[in-house]
Amino acid sequence: MIRGKTLRGIAAALAAVFVISLAAPASAADSLLLSLLLPGLGQAQDGHYGKASVFGSAALISWTGLFATQVNYSTTVDRYENQKRIYNSYLDQLEGGGTVYAGDISNSYAAMNDAYAQAEDDEKWRNLWIGALIVTYGLNIADILLTGEETGEVQRETDTSLEWRGDSFRLVRTIRF
Repeated sequence: MIRGKTLRGIAAALAAVFVISLAAPASAADSLLLSLLLPGLGQAQDGHYGKASVFGSAALISWTGLFATQVNYSTTVDRYENQKRIYNSYLDQLEGGGTVYAGDISNSYAAMNDAYAQAEDDEKWRNLWIGALIVTYGLNIADILLTGEETGEVQRETDTSLEWRGDSFRLVRTIRF
């Protein structure tokens, strides 16, 4: 489990990378590196804020979907393994000369098959989110490589700073037209 201090550390590191990316002069290599780190950061550095929000949102949604489906998949696989263990224990009892109600074996086998089918479905959904994440990163990198530094957009003078206050931090950005 991630603790509060760890989350604050991660948030501070990401904010620092974001501040550095916006404050530093843009170059193709910097934009590519930032886009590899987090989709949309390279576009934000180049001044393509619309593209940055689209790629960043797509990555966030893909990561969230992947996390949720991985949790479901892991839970379903655990359920299948549990049902398989129960089914095998009935078989071990029979081989040892014990008696087992046939309905218990049948119900256990049906539950095991249902869990297996559900695990296959959950795996397909997880793989779909993995594909979405790969497509998001791929389109993000392709956009950075094909767009280049010349955007044709109006360049604004900006000042960006990161202020630390006790346990928290604040990102301050001033835009002058």
